[in-house]
Amino acid sequence: MAELQNDLAQLIRAQGEQGPFVSIFMKVSPYERDIAEDKATFRNLVQQAKKTFVTRFTEKEWAAYQDKLAQVLQQRALGNNGATSIVVVVGQNDTFIYPLAQEVANSAHVGDTVYALPLIANDQFSWDYHLLKVSQDSMALWDVTEGVATPVDLPAAAPLTREQALGTELTTGKARTTRTGLGAGQASHGNDPKETSQASDTQNYFKQVDDYILTNYSKSTQKPLVLLAVSENQAIFRKLSKNKYLLQNTQISKVPAKLDRQAIAQIVAQVNQQLATEVLAVLQSQVDRARSAKKYISDLGAITQRAAEGNVATLFVAQGAYVAGRLVGEELDTSSPAAKATNLLNELSVQVLQLGGQVYVLPADELHTDATAILRRTVEE
Repeated sequence: MAELQNDLAQLIRAQGEQGPFVSIFMKVSPYERDIAEDKATFRNLVQQAKKTFVTRFTEKEWAAYQDKLAQVLQQRALGNNGATSIVVVVGQNDTFIYPLAQEVANSAHVGDTVYALPLIANDQFSWDYHLLKVSQDSMALWDVTEGVATPVDLPAAAPLTREQALGTELTTGKARTTRTGLGAGQASHGNDPKETSQASDTQNYFKQVDDYILTNYSKSTQKPLVLLAVSENQAIFRKLSKNKYLLQNTQISKVPAKLDRQAIAQIVAQVNQQLATEVLAVLQSQVDRARSAKKYISDLGAITQRAAEGNVATLFVAQGAYVAGRLVGEELDTSSPAAKATNLLNELSVQVLQLGGQVYVLPADELHTDATAILRRTVEE
């Protein structure tokens, strides 16, 4: 399980002891020149959080949160390794800071529970894997964790280039000429075709790359491997590869000329989209089976009741949806000032996660309602 999921689960399990929670989401810049601007934005969000906090709690209680948030500002930069956004979650005891792969709107939330929906949306289709870029002349590797790609500093022993791996005496494919017979014009020409020699060198190089990555990274981490290579090299590498961690249905065949941080972030987004498509297909099959078994519901009142019973296996929430309300024990409060300032969909999501269920945040045009759910058992059971 990813680090963010572990920490989120820890926060959710401990919310009775650690709440209230302040959750701040904000976009961050990858550029050094924007550090001061990012910190100014963070200060404004802290002030927004304070205004909300003191309407429900006290100035004295806020002081401890203010101190923890001030410590966050002491960091040199708020951004982290190409993250497009961050979230800062502060409880009574702990502070958690996460880089987010997805861009989020700047916002501050205060409540009895962690504001988990943006975290779920970021993490639900974010996988940890290695991204391997290969060409006929070179290779490079990135470690992708929590949706953020970090270049792997490969040692000198790695087959970084074909020349380094195979030596300088590569097959050249130069033409050779031999003469037969005695008369003029009786020369015949034989070729070691350049294409054949290059193909042999490429295969030998790819074999070394494959063996090196498998031995030094895939076996030890057991992370999936995603291949970044043009179509021709994709086919050659996959035919030769012995790496069982190499994903077969997920690949990137369009290789940007410049693989800077922004280009790699876009590639990670494409990989995650491919993986998400596979997961969504599985989820759709689960929904279809749940409909047939009468375990699929879309009425929010019924979902609230079934979640309290621990009967929700999977909850689907529409992205950006907001329904005022909060759960007080097993009761639903929709009228108090605190309820009007609380997103019931977040409360339900936290409750489902607490009870071992799964939560997905999906585009509103796919869900067509604020929330739907797959039940563990039918209402009659």
